[in-house]
Amino acid sequence: MVDKKFEQYVEDNANRFAKDVMRLVSQPSVSARREGIEECAALTEKLLQEIGAETRILKDAGFAPLVYGEIKSTKSSKTILFYNHYDVQPEEPLELWQSPPFKPEVRDGRIYGRGAADDKGELVSRLKLIETYMKVHGEPPCNVKFCFEGEEEVGSVHLAEYVSKNAELFKSDAVFWEFGEIEEDGTPDVALGMKGMIYLEFVMSALDADAHSSYAAVLPSAPWRLVRMLSHIKDDNERILVPGWYDAVETLDEADLGVLEEQSFDGQGFLQAHGSRSFLPGMTPAQAKKALVQRPTANIAGIWAGYTGPGSKTVLPKEIHCKMDFRLVPRQDPEDLLRKLRSHLDSKGFGDVKIEVESMEPAARTSFKDKLAQSAVQAGQKVWGKKPTVKLSEAGTGPLYVFTRGYRASTVVMGVSGTDAGLHAPNENLRLDYLKKGIVWFAETIDQYLA
Repeated sequence: MVDKKFEQYVEDNANRFAKDVMRLVSQPSVSARREGIEECAALTEKLLQEIGAETRILKDAGFAPLVYGEIKSTKSSKTILFYNHYDVQPEEPLELWQSPPFKPEVRDGRIYGRGAADDKGELVSRLKLIETYMKVHGEPPCNVKFCFEGEEEVGSVHLAEYVSKNAELFKSDAVFWEFGEIEEDGTPDVALGMKGMIYLEFVMSALDADAHSSYAAVLPSAPWRLVRMLSHIKDDNERILVPGWYDAVETLDEADLGVLEEQSFDGQGFLQAHGSRSFLPGMTPAQAKKALVQRPTANIAGIWAGYTGPGSKTVLPKEIHCKMDFRLVPRQDPEDLLRKLRSHLDSKGFGDVKIEVESMEPAARTSFKDKLAQSAVQAGQKVWGKKPTVKLSEAGTGPLYVFTRGYRASTVVMGVSGTDAGLHAPNENLRLDYLKKGIVWFAETIDQYLA
């Protein structure tokens, strides 16, 4: 049980906690451009040291630094690991920001700035959680480890390698993931997993150079070949056509279906938020809720070729590029599916198409029956006064599998960011009242988990 001294320390130091969020947000760290990454890693390590953690910077050539921290406890042999990231998304479009993205401001009880929520505000909330334990009780209630990476926004491409090379450092019993949402009415969300993903780029070439479009009468068109190829990947009913793609997809059991049934889902609100009149053809809101958890996807993220500027330019493009992401569910193996995709395209006459893989991550999920999951739910009810919304899985992707598979660690996705935090968007923000209450929620969850 979280005591009054703990809560009072959080309340008394809330303004200072906010200043540390702003301090970290003020340091640009855009991984897509490798901007400020080294500097932000150094600042993150300093923040860890300020709460009494022993730290290490793991750095391999060509990789963004991984910041590691550890604080040992005499109270329990269990170990909790906090995974977060210090890198952020690009800040564009700049003209839509009400204040400079890397000069954070407090307005109407919120910190505005790039990374205020994703993920620097979340990262600092974990640091201040442990600082509060240290100041109030002299030590944390169990051993604590911190894994703060700088490549999450570009696919965590080196996290698994860092962890495999330093396996003992990251050994833990439970993992608190890097984010989580608080709904507008103050209802906390607890998610138990994330989908996996294959992110790749197709490169289809037809000519050595762009040609005059009049030669389309006799020369092959890379764009038209791509259109024909894509028709072999997914059909009109949204089913992926690669043989064996669904072989490992399991049916949800009764317990999982029960959790899914209880999860609130405002179908109409979801559609309105995304400017859509309907879900996919024939899909009900209940089916949509299930699909976000358990349906593999094949999404076209971008296509470009030829001339796309103003006016006209009659050109037959020499090649075309197409980026796709394939979201995966538990037990689907991304490497196996990539092989199946390659074989399928070869069999359809597209063996010459290059597949450039940018990242691959399997899905991961912790059981709702797990003690950590139950602790997060029960603590959420106590601290927020509302029954948490439990999600079997987030629809998005993250390297959760590194810890759930490698260490069989229980993992929970929970955090301090509002659903209106504007993640990846202009005017990203963090509510200060959620920051304070979220820290208490973490503490209550940990106390119940260790009991």
